Amino acid sequence: MCGIFGFSFEDRELLKKMESILIHRGPDAKGNFTDESMSLGHCRLKIIDLSNRAKQPMSNEDESIWLVYNGEIYNFKALREKLEQKKHEFKSETDSEVIIHGYEEWGINVLKRLRGIFAFALYDSDKKTLFLARDRIGVKPLYYSIQHGEIVFASEIKAILQHMKPELNEQALDQFFTFQYTIAPQTLFKKIWKLKPGHYMKYCIKTKKSETKKYWDLKSQIKYLTEKYFITKIEEKIKESVKIRLISDVPIGIYLSGGLDSSYIAAVAKELKQDIKAYTVSFSEDDESEFASDVASYLDIDHKIIPCKLQSLELLPKVTWHLDKPSVNIAALPLYAMAQESKKYLTVALMGDGGDETFAGYEKYRLIMLRQKLNAVPDLFTTSIASILPLKKEVKNRLKIFLSKDYVKVYLSYISSFTDEERQNLLKIRVTDQDIALKPYFNQNPVQSAFLFDIKTLLPDDYLMKVDKTTMANAVEARVPYLDHQLVELALSIPPEYKLKRLKTKAFFRKVIKRKLPDKIVERKKHGFNVPTQQWLSSGLKEIALQLIDVAPSIISKNYAFEIINRFKQNPRYYSRQFWSIITFIIWYKMYFEMDAPDFNINSYVS
Repeated sequence: MCGIFGFSFEDRELLKKMESILIHRGPDAKGNFTDESMSLGHCRLKIIDLSNRAKQPMSNEDESIWLVYNGEIYNFKALREKLEQKKHEFKSETDSEVIIHGYEEWGINVLKRLRGIFAFALYDSDKKTLFLARDRIGVKPLYYSIQHGEIVFASEIKAILQHMKPELNEQALDQFFTFQYTIAPQTLFKKIWKLKPGHYMKYCIKTKKSETKKYWDLKSQIKYLTEKYFITKIEEKIKESVKIRLISDVPIGIYLSGGLDSSYIAAVAKELKQDIKAYTVSFSEDDESEFASDVASYLDIDHKIIPCKLQSLELLPKVTWHLDKPSVNIAALPLYAMAQESKKYLTVALMGDGGDETFAGYEKYRLIMLRQKLNAVPDLFTTSIASILPLKKEVKNRLKIFLSKDYVKVYLSYISSFTDEERQNLLKIRVTDQDIALKPYFNQNPVQSAFLFDIKTLLPDDYLMKVDKTTMANAVEARVPYLDHQLVELALSIPPEYKLKRLKTKAFFRKVIKRKLPDKIVERKKHGFNVPTQQWLSSGLKEIALQLIDVAPSIISKNYAFEIINRFKQNPRYYSRQFWSIITFIIWYKMYFEMDAPDFNINSYVS
């Protein structure tokens, strides 16, 4: 895992500035390459082949091709063997070198042969061409900006901002206050874009033109085979996925929460690597360590509980800086703290992310299936239900939308932070109907459509960026076995009614894991990282929030924002996402648009 950056001109000072911004991603080594057409930089976190032979930027034998790369190619040994048979000579034992020789042999179609997580830039100096590429699921980030015919790219937006002034993307802001993230290629910064998962960009230095192409897409093809068949296939594929992710030349472990996903990863990893170690960070505010200890004891895994006092809001500015966006997904705080503490013991961590999206772990999937079952109920009856239930007005309004037969609106009614009307009240811009972002996905089984949308947007544009940037901020590589693209393809072929049998979340997956784990874990309800918002409110959070709104940028309606903060205590379940969206946006805006340098003292944002 590393930080990569570069641009299509020569500027050694800019290379140094970008390197200084990304050094946390790769503190073990740094390097750069420059000619009259291209400048490339790399900050290395050593994982495979710790020698200097694996340093980057890396070239082929005649130095006509140069690579900077972030990620892991898990099938690199098999690819290397094929390439050596074709007389390619390797100078290192690292996985990155197969991309260079693979490009020489197969051109950019090498992408279709790579199995892993990656973002890379490959410069072909003979053809004066730069290729940017991102892995299929979007585990690794890659951003770029093209202005006046010149391209600048980096693993994180803040590095690109060493070259240009930030401008707020109002269209993306509207999207952010709906989904809590922006959908690729949009970012919250004007003229800065995210490369989509499963895509590559070709930039021609001579013509200064670029084109982006898709090299892989996740198709939704449900196969009505037996549950027994799928259980066997899923077991096999998860085992294979974990096995190839255990390759490492540095200490590797498991982030064990005691939930279904990480517990099953631990069970499989223990079978494959007897000396595997598991780590759980114990937070005083919200502790899952008891469940993790039960799993570790059952599996006989060497388990370390790392005490960590989560410093409440004190981490918020620092995490915001690393995320490049408002940290409204407040679980980023404990994840950052976990990576920070666990770095003392490991460099690579297996994680259970992706299990909920592939195997139906969220309540929203269950509710969408329930809505499907209500299709047989007359509309008049469902409308009456929404009218007579003793609910608060805002909840009742959402319920009415949820009970409609438009599944795009059904999904949005559950996941959106703000409705169209609420966003119009909050933002001093013209808001648009966000249905358009979902419609391409919702053209089949509505639950399957929700899986597809979440895997293609929620994961790569939000959850996986939270994982990548909070772990890499602490020089820890996160590996996510459930998001091996072959496993995801298989999981998407399982009928939704298997995954949510009798409306139970992860019904199918529980059948898979019960062969290796005790009932206490198998039947456990989803927990996740919870941040003690109510506790923080009583210790000064509301006062900080009110002060933040007082200094909010003019694009925010302060009166409406104050209303939301005041309503939050009366109905925290409804207003939690709105609360955090507003205050984290203000911190992010002040940090990136009003400060000369990031300030990690929360009090600096309210003065």
